[in-house]
Amino acid sequence: MVLQETKIRLSKVVRLRDAFTGEPVSAGIELRSLAGGGVEKKGEGYFLLLDVGNDEFQIEVKSPVYQRQRLVLKADRGEVVKEILLYPSFAYPFRQGTTSVRGRAKPKSVLKFHLGDAQAGCRMIGDYKRGQEEISFYLKGKIQSVFWYIRKKQKEKGEYFCTEYPEDESETYRLRRPLKEDYQKKDSVICPAQECIADEGGEFYLLLADIPKDTCILKYSCESEGKVTDGEAEIFKGRENYILLS
Repeated sequence: MVLQETKIRLSKVVRLRDAFTGEPVSAGIELRSLAGGGVEKKGEGYFLLLDVGNDEFQIEVKSPVYQRQRLVLKADRGEVVKEILLYPSFAYPFRQGTTSVRGRAKPKSVLKFHLGDAQAGCRMIGDYKRGQEEISFYLKGKIQSVFWYIRKKQKEKGEYFCTEYPEDESETYRLRRPLKEDYQKKDSVICPAQECIADEGGEFYLLLADIPKDTCILKYSCESEGKVTDGEAEIFKGRENYILLS
C-alpha cells in the first residue's frame, strides 16, 4: 500500500490500548521505529509506521504513565493491525481507593493474575474443543480485559488465555493462542485476569478493579526464562499491596 498524497510506503499499522481499562491510547505516547522511517499518529490509538527499511524491525514505545516497551514487528504494508497493550507504571493516574499491587520479580518476567474467589458472573455459552481459535462466553457488564483464566470445576489449576478485543457486542472471542484442553460449559469456570511485565529492575505494578471483598486471595503465575512459578498472596481492597517473587 502506498499513501497516494506523498508516495510514502506504509510498512505497518499498530493500535495501542491501556492494559488496565482496555481503552485505545494516543495521547502522550512516543512511538518510534529503531530501523528508521517515520511514524504518523492517528486517533483511537492508531499509529502508522512509514518507509521502514527492513521486513522485520523493532519499535520502542514510551510514555510518562506506561512502562517502556520494545517489540519486534514484521512489515506487511498495513494488512494486519498489531494490537499492543500498554502496562501502567508507578506514575499511572488512578482514582482513590483503587487496589494496587507492587512487587519484585526477575527482570522481564511475565506475570498473570486472577482473584481466587472472584464472582464475576462469567459463564461459557458453548463447549470448547482444544485447538479451536474462538471461545464463547458471557460476562455481565462491559468487557475491559483481554486476559482471562479458565479451569474445570473439579480441578484447582487451569490456564490463562488472551483474546482479541471485540469489535462489537459479540459473545464469541478470537483467541490469540488456542487453549490446551477441552472445556465443557457445564463444568468450567472463567474469570477476568490481568497481566503485567517486570521492568529492567525487576519491579512490576498492577491495578485491580472490582475487588469483591475487603481481603482477597490473588493467584499468580510468573514466567521467567522458560520457567513458570505459581503462587498466591493475600491482598487488601483499596490499598497498595506488595509481593516479592524473586
